[in-house]
Amino acid sequence: MLSLFAIPIVSQATGFASGTSSYFLQPLDAILFDILIWFGWIPIVMTLGWGFTQMWLDYRRGLYSAKLKYILLAVDVPTMTEQTPKALENFFASIYGTKSSITWKEKWIGGKLHPVFSFEIISTEGYIRFLIRTQARFRDVMEAGIYAHYPDAEISEVEDYAKSFPNEFPNDEYEMWGGEMTFDKPSMYPIRTYIDFEDRMTQEIKDPLGLTLEQLAKMRPGEHFWIQILVQPSSNDWAKASVKHVRKIYGDEDAPKKSLIASTFESVIAWPTGLLNETLGIDLSGLLSSGTQVKEVDPWKTFKITLPQKDEAEAILRKATKVGYGVKLRILYVARKSVFQKVERTGMVKGILNQYSHLNFNKFALYIPQVPKDDYFWMRWEYTQKQHRLMTGYQKRSWGIGANPIWLNVEELATLWHFPTITMKAPLVKKSESKRGEPPVGLPITFLEDTLPGFIPPKTEEQKQNYFPEFEEESEKKLEPESSSESTDPFEDLVQPVLPRQTFKKSLEDDDVVPPNLPV
Repeated sequence: MLSLFAIPIVSQATGFASGTSSYFLQPLDAILFDILIWFGWIPIVMTLGWGFTQMWLDYRRGLYSAKLKYILLAVDVPTMTEQTPKALENFFASIYGTKSSITWKEKWIGGKLHPVFSFEIISTEGYIRFLIRTQARFRDVMEAGIYAHYPDAEISEVEDYAKSFPNEFPNDEYEMWGGEMTFDKPSMYPIRTYIDFEDRMTQEIKDPLGLTLEQLAKMRPGEHFWIQILVQPSSNDWAKASVKHVRKIYGDEDAPKKSLIASTFESVIAWPTGLLNETLGIDLSGLLSSGTQVKEVDPWKTFKITLPQKDEAEAILRKATKVGYGVKLRILYVARKSVFQKVERTGMVKGILNQYSHLNFNKFALYIPQVPKDDYFWMRWEYTQKQHRLMTGYQKRSWGIGANPIWLNVEELATLWHFPTITMKAPLVKKSESKRGEPPVGLPITFLEDTLPGFIPPKTEEQKQNYFPEFEEESEKKLEPESSSESTDPFEDLVQPVLPRQTFKKSLEDDDVVPPNLPV
């Protein structure tokens, strides 16, 4: 096709060489119009092709996600625990093993996705619970990770609480407000973690979760407050970008590479420019090239960095050295219309995550396109639409609805979602009522135990008689009634208590045998 488009250029170039009117003597707008007609279809086809592939990929992923079975696990934390958020940091690091490599066939034909886990803290009228939503096949992974660090915890499967609330607004009974959180800066910059809340004198962690739980405990009857943290294990390309940024701070940069669009554009125009250069001797490569020049590297830049730059590099590297996840964070406040208090709870939504802000590095911020606002009249037109979109994304634990995911490492995740420690006074948190323990290894088990491996219990009466003939005979003997002629004494089979041998030498009134103040 390019050869057909090049025929007018070749003919005009030949006419110019023979002294006829040149093609390039036309007005500039005519030349640009011809170039747009000849080569303008390329970006259009590329854009349409990319759009159709994304539509196909979303369609296959939707079919794959519809087949998955999810369960909701409630974790009743132990009453007395000395574990720090470090235990949950190890737990989050262990679930990265659920990530698997996705082949081309699995991605484009099967629509396979990396698993998405939801870690939630909810307050139902002041009653606080910790929840985990996961695929049914990863239930053992979740339970093993929790029991490994909290043996006294209790994990049970519960119904999804979010489905009992409407997602269409305005609603006659309920009102809702909330938002989705994102980062103020790129994800390579860290937030404050539990390490930053440690007292240097007493080595005690001033847990920021205590403020969150106290605020959740303030919910009145009819009020509900939910915190949802979606976690997806994926590639750690964000860590590579972090290391590259630190190298840039210290002056160790790689040579800049051309973008995909620039490389594609240069490959497309290489043939026409080469043709003009061969036929007419006109070299247009200098005009069409980017003309970038290599910057001179300062070998002493490492020794010229300031103290804030040094702290920034250390903080970024500390975050990049630990396993990270893609994260989406949502906070919702749902209540009956009679007790709905938006003004009071708005500050709570914004303030819960404000304690993790680091002014020099990163902090959480509301994702404005997802927040229902009615400050101006045009915002009220889409107020209910944002409510519906936010509630639907929360109920479905959707990864696609809302803002782009941010990146948090296991240390930051453990700071946001962990169980209260022994020093935290959180009376309204659901706690385990009994201590969990395993049976002894050598515990004897009867032969009739149905849990024995390979045991098939008999079903019919004939099978029971053939399977346990002696047992049937003994049971029949026990069921036979005794003769009524024999006298039965209810105290006949009782065994008389026998005192030790030395007690017979003493009187029954001795203090060693009968205490004088024994109550009768």
